[in-house]
Amino acid sequence: MMIERRTRPDRAKALTVNAGLALLEKDGRAAAALFMEEAGVPLPVIARVLSEPDKRRAADLR
Repeated sequence: MMIERRTRPDRAKALTVNAGLALLEKDGRAAAALFMEEAGVPLPVIARVLSEPDKRRAADLR
């Protein structure tokens, strides 16, 4: 059984993801994805937070 982690151990990445999610609301999906990719967020994480809001971690913007 795989246990899902609900907190992000890398605080810098957590802040980047939240900034990307704020950018999503303001400038759209492409801008948010590009921002997170350039900041070093792994592509699977970008895909998850942009495409599956119900699977975001508790600390991520909802």
